[in-house]
Formats: sequence, C-alpha cells, structure tokens
Amino acid sequence: MASRSAPANWRFTLLALAIAGLIGFAQWKGWLPEDARKSSPRESGAVVRPPTRPDADASPGSRKIGAWEELQGCTLVEDRGNDGDSFIVRHDGTDRTLRLYFADCPEKYRHQFNKDRIADQGRYFGGLTEIETIGIGEDARDFSLDLLRSAPFIVVTRWERVFDSERFYAFVTVKQGELIELLVSKGLARLHTKGGDRPGGPSLASAHQRLAGIERAAKAGNAGAWGKR
Repeated sequence: MASRSAPANWRFTLLALAIAGLIGFAQWKGWLPEDARKSSPRESGAVVRPPTRPDADASPGSRKIGAWEELQGCTLVEDRGNDGDSFIVRHDGTDRTLRLYFADCPEKYRHQFNKDRIADQGRYFGGLTEIETIGIGEDARDFSLDLLRSAPFIVVTRWERVFDSERFYAFVTVKQGELIELLVSKGLARLHTKGGDRPGGPSLASAHQRLAGIERAAKAGNAGAWGKR
C-alpha cells in the first residue's frame, strides 16, 4: 500500500513546490496586493539598493516645480576637488556633486589629461598662457567657494547627469545673486557648457543671450581673464 502511494506523494510535492515558486515570483514582480505579501524586502533581510536619483517626492526644505526641484538651505561640503563651477553641496543630510549650467571655469591645475582643455580655455579669453589660465581657474575656485561658504544657498536642478557621472547640472543662487552670472561678470568663466531653461525664468536662448551681454560688459571692462590679454 505504501509503495502505491509513493508516486502520488512525489507528484504532490512537485506541485506544491511549483505553486510556491509561482507565488514567490508574483511577489517579486509586485503582482500580488500588498496584504498578500508575506514581508517587505527589508523585513526579509534582502538588500535594498538606494535609487540612482532622488525620490520622486520633494525632500524637506525643497519643492517640486514640474520636473525640477528647488533645494533650500544648501551648504558647501569642503572637498579638494571643488572648483569654480563644480562642487559638493549638502541638503537635508545628503551630499551631491553639482555642475553649473552654462558656465565653464578654467582648470585649477594641470594634469596629464587636461592640457588641451586648458589651451582651449586660454584661447577663449584672448590667448592666455597655460599658467595664466590656471591662475584664473584658481581665482574662480576661490570666488565661488567663498560665496558658497558665506551663507546657505538655493539649488535648482532636474537631476540631469553630467555625461555618465555622479555630477548633476544645476542653477545655484547665493545671496549676492546667480552664481553663473557672477562668475561671468568677473571674467572667471566662459559660456561653453550645457545650458538649461530654469523654471519660472527665461528660456534657454534668452538666458544665453543675457549671459552673453554680461560677458561683453566683462570683456569691455577687462574683468578677470579679459584683463590679461
């Protein structure tokens, strides 16, 4: 009698395993209602990976503006990699590396990969030497970081990555005004990198036109790099 029931028990075991596998797959895919799931990934001990970009909901001290997010009360994170147009900021306990829209400040030092970039930056400002160009890069770094240290500032971003890196394009407003405009007005940045149409502000074309006017004034006044031609 026991030998005749063995095949039935074997088939029952396979069926039970198949049903359990299907239920597990449905839970993993999220097809089951919430109350049908035995436990969350965190409760079950599974690894929960952080998102590659901020959550869809605005964090404390921020507000959503369409695809953009405005972050209030940001502060500078001191880091040797910070420069005039790229730096680490902290908001609500999270650190992120930002890259300014529109403005490209000269390199602050020479390494094996940026010789051509420094030369191109020097040509933009009327033919500066490599040493002069790097000097402007150092001035731009000091100018931006001093402003960012002086008081909390506002960041507006849509979390657009700079190529395939951990940096995000952003607009930054300090108490003295828009950081992009301040850098250009001081002759410390060229209009070279990607632009953006800030929400509630001018279109991309209008913003670039405004910055070009600021640049012409800086050039006429021999500000910053323009005074070294």
